[in-house]
Order: sequence, then C-alpha cells, then structure tokens
Amino acid sequence: MLRRFNLPFLLVLLSVVLGSNAVYASIPMLTLKAEQLTQPVAVPASLVLEDRTGNLSAGEVQQLIERDGALVRGVPRLGYSASAWWLAFRLDAPVAVQLELIIDRPFLDDIEVWLYDRDRLIAPFYSGDHRPFLQRGEPTPHFMFSLPRLGQGPHTLLLRVQSGSAVSVPMQLVAAEQSAVLLAEHWMRSGLLLGALLSLTLFFLVKFSTLREPPLVWFCLTVASVALYNASLHGVISLLGQQWTWLSAQLANLANPGMLIFSSLFLASALQLELGRVRYLRNVLFAATLLVCGWTIISYGHYRAYQALNVLILLTGAFQLLLLLLGLRQRRPYAVGYLLCWSSALLLMLLVPLGRSGVIPLPSGFDYMHAYLPVLSMLLFGGILDKQLEQIRRALLESKAQALGNLQQYQALFSSSGEGIFRCTRSGTLIEANPSFLALLGLAQVNADMSMQQLLGAEHWAAQVAQLHGEQPAISQECQMHGLDGQSRWVYLALHLRSTQDCIEGIVVDLSERRALEERLQYLAAHDSLTGLLNRRELERLLRESLQGEDARRFSHLLSLDLDQFKQVNDLCGHSAGDQLLRQLSSQLLHHLPHAAELARLGGDEFAVLLRDADNPTALAHAEALRQCVEQFVFTWKGRPFRVQASVGLLALNRAVTDWETALNWADSASQRAKHLGRNQVQQFNPEDGQLLEHQRQLQWITRLREAIEQGHFELFYQPVMALQQPANGLHYEVLLRYRDPQTGAWVSPGQFLDAAERYGFLGAIDRWVVTHLLQWLADNPLHLAQLEQVNLNLTASSLLNVHFHELLEQELQRHNLPAHKLCIEVTEMVALGELGVSAQWITQLRRMGLKVALDDFGSGFASYAYLRHLPLDILKIDGSFILQLESDPINQAMVGSMQQIAQQLGLRTVAEFVETQASLDCVHRLGLDYAQGYVIGHPQPLSKLSDGHLTDTQLHLPLDPR
Repeated sequence: MLRRFNLPFLLVLLSVVLGSNAVYASIPMLTLKAEQLTQPVAVPASLVLEDRTGNLSAGEVQQLIERDGALVRGVPRLGYSASAWWLAFRLDAPVAVQLELIIDRPFLDDIEVWLYDRDRLIAPFYSGDHRPFLQRGEPTPHFMFSLPRLGQGPHTLLLRVQSGSAVSVPMQLVAAEQSAVLLAEHWMRSGLLLGALLSLTLFFLVKFSTLREPPLVWFCLTVASVALYNASLHGVISLLGQQWTWLSAQLANLANPGMLIFSSLFLASALQLELGRVRYLRNVLFAATLLVCGWTIISYGHYRAYQALNVLILLTGAFQLLLLLLGLRQRRPYAVGYLLCWSSALLLMLLVPLGRSGVIPLPSGFDYMHAYLPVLSMLLFGGILDKQLEQIRRALLESKAQALGNLQQYQALFSSSGEGIFRCTRSGTLIEANPSFLALLGLAQVNADMSMQQLLGAEHWAAQVAQLHGEQPAISQECQMHGLDGQSRWVYLALHLRSTQDCIEGIVVDLSERRALEERLQYLAAHDSLTGLLNRRELERLLRESLQGEDARRFSHLLSLDLDQFKQVNDLCGHSAGDQLLRQLSSQLLHHLPHAAELARLGGDEFAVLLRDADNPTALAHAEALRQCVEQFVFTWKGRPFRVQASVGLLALNRAVTDWETALNWADSASQRAKHLGRNQVQQFNPEDGQLLEHQRQLQWITRLREAIEQGHFELFYQPVMALQQPANGLHYEVLLRYRDPQTGAWVSPGQFLDAAERYGFLGAIDRWVVTHLLQWLADNPLHLAQLEQVNLNLTASSLLNVHFHELLEQELQRHNLPAHKLCIEVTEMVALGELGVSAQWITQLRRMGLKVALDDFGSGFASYAYLRHLPLDILKIDGSFILQLESDPINQAMVGSMQQIAQQLGLRTVAEFVETQASLDCVHRLGLDYAQGYVIGHPQPLSKLSDGHLTDTQLHLPLDPR
C-alpha cells in the first residue's frame, strides 16, 4: 500500500475502482506467443508506484513496487502531478524474438525503460519529449523502443514516466519485423489527417474570398488550429523541427486556445445567436482560456497549467453545448444539424478531460477516436456549412435578380410614389421631380428657375450641402419647407450625394399630420383628460425643473387643494355627475388664478397650484381666494344643488424644499391638517410645528413595518379578563400586539404605528401575521389550549370585509385542528355599525365557523341600542371612557347599568374595559357586568409566559371577587 496519498494517486485509485478493479498483487505476467506478435498486443495490467520525489533508482523500485505498488488493469491513466511514476510487468515471450515496445501516447516528457532478466539488468532505454526527435527511438509519432532479443523468460520491464501533461501510458508489444509497417501506417494516417484538415481550410478560404461571411473565418481558424494540434500530436512538427525539442509541445499549447475560442465563435456566428447575458460568460471563459494557455507556454510543461487547461476544455465543452441548446431555443436554422455534427467534438471535450484526470476509464481504442473524431467533426461541419453557404449564394443570386427587376420598376415607382422624389444640382437647381413633390409645392411641373434654395432658404440649403461628402454621402432631418403656394410644411428630407453623376437625390415626406398628432399627444401626456388641466406628471416636471433652477422663473409657492363632500356627489348621483362637477369647478378655479400660475389635477378630488413671484402674504391671499371660490361654487345636477368645500395647504418653495416629492408631501400634509382642524380653511406648512417630524416618522414606519412582518419583530402579549358573576372555567384573556425595536429592544405599543400602518396599507398584513402566529402558538401549546376558555382578538375593518381573510382564518383553524369556539373576534362599534347589512353578513360568517364575536368600545360612537338587535353578537365590551372613575360618577353608573340590562335582554355577555382601581372593580361587579379587564386585574405580559413550559396552577383560576 502506498505510504502517502495525493490527488493524482487518488484519481488513479478512482479509475481503478471504476474500471480496472485494481488489487494489490505481485508484478503481473504477460505471456506472448509468436502468432500474436504480428499485431500490437496491449499490456493488460501493470503495477504502478508513485515516486513523489523523483529520486528513486530502478533498483530501489524493484524492491518497493511489489510491496507498495497498485495493480492497474488496462491503460494506466495517472492524471496530473509532479511525481515520477514507475510501472512494472513481467514478459514471457518466445526465445530469440525481437520485440518493439510501443507507448502510444505523445507529450510524455521523460521515459525510461529498464529490462531485467530476473534480477540482472539487460539494458536501459531513454526517450521522451524533452529529447531530440531522433534520440527518442524509432521515428514514430509516439514512442517505440527496440528491445534486444530475449532469452528464456520471464523478463521484467520497469518503466519510469514523468510529464507535466496528463500521464497516460498505453503500452503495446509487437514483433520487430512489423515495426516498419506500423511506422508507415502511422505516418500515412497522420499525413491523411493533416491533408484533409489543410484541404478543408483551403477550400473554405476560397469560399470566403467570394462570400465574405464571418462564420467562414472562424471555421477556417478552427480547422487550422485542429490541424496544428494534430501535427504536434502525431509527431509531424517534431519530425520537421528535429533540433527544437520544445517546438512540438509549444505549438500544441498555441493551438489549444485557437481550438477552444475559434470553435465557440464559429458556433455563435454560424447559428446567428442572440447571446444577451451569455456574452459575459463567453468573455470570461475566453479570458481564462488565454491566461491559462499563456501559462502553459511560459511554464513550458508545468502540470498545474495543464491541469487548469484540462478544466477549461471541460468548461468550454459545456459552454458550446449551451450555445447549441440556445440555438435550438431560438429556433435557428440548422441548429439540429450543428448539434448532431458537433456531438463527436462535445464527446471529446467532455470525455478527454475526465479521462486525462483519471476520473473515468476510457474505452479501448479511444486514442484512435481522439485522432479521427476532430477531423470527422470538421468534415461534417464543412458539409453543413457548405449547405448553409449555398443557401446564402442562392439568396444573393435571387437578390441580384430582384434588384434588376426593381431597376426596371424604378420609373413607375418614381412617378407613382406617394413621397416626393427629386434630383438637383449642388447649387439646388431642380433637374427632375415626381408628381408627389410637385403636388406638395402646389405646382404642375418643374420650372426652369425652380431651386431648393427657394424652398428651404439659401443658408439652410448651403448648410445641408456642406455636410455631404465622400465619407458621408447621405443625411436626413426634419425641417420646414416653404411651398410656392405660400404655405409652410414640416417635412422629412433625405439627401444622397451621387458623386459619379455630380447630383443630389432627395426624398421628401410630408409630416404635417404627424406633427399635429405629436403636438396633440404631447398635450395629452401633460394634461388631465377630464378637466384639461395639467396632470400630475407635468406638475412633477415643473416642480423638479423649478427646484433644480432649470426654469427661467422659479415658482415661489405650492398649493394643495383637497375637496370636501365630493364623495357625496359621486355616491348620490354617480361618477358622471362627479366628472361634470370637476370640469365646472376647474373652469372656476382658472378664473381666480393669477396669469403666471399653473393649475393641475393630481387625481380624484385633489388639485395643486404653482404660484410665481409671490410673497407669503400674497400667496395666502391667493389660497384664500381659491378656498372662497370653491365654497361659493354651486353645482346643480338634475335640479338638485350641491356644495363642496376645500381644505387648502400652502407651502413656500424655499431652500428647505429640495425635491418635488418632499414638496408634494409637505403641501399634502398641510391640506390634511386643514381637513383635521375642521375643513374649509387654509393651513400653511411650517416644518417647525412638528408636522415634518410626524411625516418623517410615518415614512420610517413603512420600512420598519415591512421588516417587522417579514422578520418577526412583532410579539404577542396578553391581558387577563376576570369573570365577576361566576367562577372562571379556564384561562380568559385578550391578545395584544407589540413591536420590539430590533436596535434598542424596547417595546412599542400599537398606538405609535397604527396610523402609519393604516395610511400605507399594512393593516391587512398585520392582521394576517397576528392570526397565523396566534393559531400556530395555540397549536404548539396543547396543554395551554386544553386549559383555555376564551382568547379575544382585535381585527381591523379591512380584514373583516375581505373574503380572502375569512378563507385564511378558516384554513388556519382547520390546519391546526383548533376549537373555534375558544376564539373571539373583537370589532369596534364604528366598524360594526357602519354598514349594518354588510356587518351582519360577515359577523354571521364568523359565527358559522364557530367563532364568537364581541362588539368593542360600545358607547363610544353614541350608537343606538336598536342596532344591537340586528347584529348576531356574543359579547358587548363597554367603552373604557364610561368605566374610568365609574365609582364617583352616578351618570356613568346609570349608563353602564342600562347597557348591562339591554345586553342581558339580548342574551349578550358584558365586559368592562379600563378597570384600573379596586373601587371601579367593585362598582362594575355590583352593576352586574359579567367580566372585567384592566390594570387592577393584570398588566399586559408576553404571551410566551403562558406557554406549556411556564403555565402554573395559579394562572388557571381567577378569583370571583378580588376583595
């Protein structure tokens, strides 16, 4: 067994396991008979020993190889390493027969053969690529050693091989009298291969001289690279340059990048591929190929360089397969043919690198395939490329015939063309013109004194002619042409200089209609289609240019107008009435604006005004005038009058405003503040009044809420609910939501982020997060679930009115197999009573699933008791404003008492919120309420404290009367 392992030897062992079934044994014996030696006989097995230092002598190896050598059957393929490799086998041949030992593998740097008659050395032989060609043995493309006539066997052959390239040692024995025939066959085969490749190159070079197609260039370069590589592989280069031992290997190193790069370029060019991002992969692969091949040339045989080149060959094969598949996907002509023809080349590019590394065993006779498959691939490619070029040639002939036909039709086209066509001299004098050109000018025929200078202007025509010269014979542009009928038209003018005829040919296309259409489109792109005012896009452009100093006169103020009561018109009379109101109001606003102001409709019922050169008092006066204009405007629809109002926000466009987004947001914030302060008023934005900080805080919550939902920065809390009139049957609490700041770890209550969540559309996602995490937590804590009587959960209106949310809730309950009756959904009074019919429908749907429904904050909206009869509720939660200081407020006691009586008559249980003192608890207990919730009972705590691992008996029961 080998004492030390390295990567090449591991590869040897792998190849042995895969294909050779290597075992440790004595030196294998090869027994030959005379009749076998007429043809080369392969050495079936040999012992292999790695010499990592390269310092072992033949005598030392004889003592070590039977103990430490590995038996390899077939061709030893040892991969890449800096080690020397010793191979040994025993030979029992007929007496007095002279044999030739053939090592059918080029590019082995150093070969030593030691022949022993038992322990007696008969003779050593030396060869390898680092020796002059005539000193390597017989003049064969590979290596051939003439052994002396042998006596009675067996004899031991010990070989030492060392090389920077992949070490592969295919050994054969043949009778010496057959060597001349074998040499002749080798050189004839090499000559035929090279002749075929060079002939193919010459043939397609001749093709390129006539067709000038780029694929021909890459194909010829590829075939030439293959020819150069085969000339080095088969010893032709070594034979021609016998004194230069380095020439053959270096030319092979030079041919490698040519074969890899030019073949890839040929495939992409022949298939006319749209590479897209694959182009970057190609460039990286080409750069790596040039670097590695340069390394092989400079290092002159370092095994690491050849090892890297071997990997690049494998990658290039995969890349070329990708190109062929891309051609199939893009439905390129001949893509299937190229794939079939290139299959042999791909086979080589995939199998050869793996075989050289020793990863897989190569089949017998693969070295002949290695020689013939490239030539076969090139011939197949030549055939399909010739067919492709023949198609191109036919297309050219058809184009020529078509050109002749077009030439015959030119006169008819000239006279019947819808575009104006003319010929003139350099000075502009018209030589001829077709009827369309004359009709464009309002003429019947060409006048002798008619000139292009009259039509375009002398200076303009001189400038056009000056641009025409030999390197730039054609120009085109859009310009105005003045007809002799006095009209001016926009035309497309294309001029072409005919230097052989010393004249200028031109085409004129009337663009008047297109110009009018473009102007119309530009107007529509910048204006609102309903009102004709500027649209949001145009307002943003004006703001941006003004703030960047691009406008000649900078705008001084921005006004944001938000109409109030506009939705009432849409709801009562329909959208057509709302559209008519906006049109009439827009006209009124325009009449109350200064001349330099710009009015824009941002969308819906929102407008914006840009004021120029106005100081702050003047801008406020304009804003107030617009507010009054809206207030005094009366809209009549089918005899019914309507009035609207406007909340106006004013923003001074000073240096504090740096971009248009900020300007629009701040102006909108001012109008929203005006709306919140009572509507129908003007508010000027002041960044020092806290509005800017609030706006920035809400913007920051956008990212924080998104990360909280995605990364789990929320956490569920609970607050216990106490049973007052009867003993509790288990845990009863309400689930609350908290945000945990990932930076500080501080808890943030919902009051700080719910406004931002509602404004930016996060409420639905937060509800989904709470539902899924709560139900998952309940499923993960079965002991807690068994002891749970009821858990209350608050949901927003957007979720309750969303049918998909109801489906999610039902799916999660079924997925976790949870008892729905233990879950109670709390909804606020304003949400439940907003649309009574709709509310009753979704409350019924929740109860159909088995859930309970509680009406939260009852009494806060001054709702009528009559509504309660139409809602299928389970629980009534009395608003905390009635409970605070309840014990000292007899009016609140009377109201809470009446709520309790009504709830009792309707079969509803009641809950008192915000019970914070013992006196308040005693009072609600005395009034007959069923449950109480507040700080006196328990503060909100993390829900994790109620998990199965933390649950204690003291948490299971709440006292009936805490006094």
